[in-house]
Amino acid sequence: MPKVANHLLMFIPETWGEVDRFLNFYEQTYAFQPRDKRAVAGVRGHFMKADRLIELAGKLRPNLAIDNTELEEKGFTPAVNAEEIVTVVEAAILEMYSTIDCTVKVLRAVYASKSRGFKDSTRKFFQSAAKIEGEFPDNLKELVASATWYWRLLTLRDELTHLGTGHLHTDHKTGLVHYDHFGLKEGDKPLSIEDVFGWLSTTSAQVNAFTGSVFHHLNRTLADKEIFQACGMVQGRMLWRYVSPANGRLSFNSGRCGAWTWFEKPELPTCPFVGFCGAYQRKVPAPHGDPPSVLESSPSAGRSKTEVSEPLPEQDA
Repeated sequence: MPKVANHLLMFIPETWGEVDRFLNFYEQTYAFQPRDKRAVAGVRGHFMKADRLIELAGKLRPNLAIDNTELEEKGFTPAVNAEEIVTVVEAAILEMYSTIDCTVKVLRAVYASKSRGFKDSTRKFFQSAAKIEGEFPDNLKELVASATWYWRLLTLRDELTHLGTGHLHTDHKTGLVHYDHFGLKEGDKPLSIEDVFGWLSTTSAQVNAFTGSVFHHLNRTLADKEIFQACGMVQGRMLWRYVSPANGRLSFNSGRCGAWTWFEKPELPTCPFVGFCGAYQRKVPAPHGDPPSVLESSPSAGRSKTEVSEPLPEQDA
């Protein structure tokens, strides 16, 4: 059997970005429908998937030399390696668009009922955000208007989802990898991205900055209400605390410990973090320290939750 760690730290808000923070705290403020809750999780999930696909495409990039060697030696190549890389590149493009799509779904869940003219589709939202009336904030309208990179991403998403795919080749003079899609045009010429890896890096940063700015705004709307946070495990038992998102910059010391109600019992393992945990110094009074699932059963029956571990750089504002 695999070895199980004696203890596990799960609450590390210093590593969270803006999306992570909202994901962990929004439920005390917003009563989203199940579909909208999946959209919140989807913002992070799709962005991280796009990031991994871009990284994978970079790892495969040297294999383009195999296609070039075949072409030089045989006068022909099936371009298997180029096809593999373009498959990954186009998947990354779709994931970046899905990140934006989920972000707009979250905005719709927050503001559509309080505004007029909030369109149902992401495309129409970007086309008409400036005309939305009501409580939709001006700073978000300005953010959407400045996202000029969105339109190429939309064009590629539509084509790749519903119609044709593109091609890759290496420019022998510059060494750059080109992406061409002959079914699309920019101006009067077929769409051609001279340095597709550079474009992926730039567009990923733009998507990340956009979502980070959106969720930075949304995090400022969260209510000053404590919410259950799983903060670790010790010998298979859950550790937890209660934290409000309105207390400025969060750290491992944030919140108030709730798990003390079981780990202070002499027959049970103590929390390995008590010696340096600020939350333990602010214990939640019993019996409110226990979530319902723990009150009804044993100390090991606490709720688990999806945790986030890596920050999204621009979303860490």
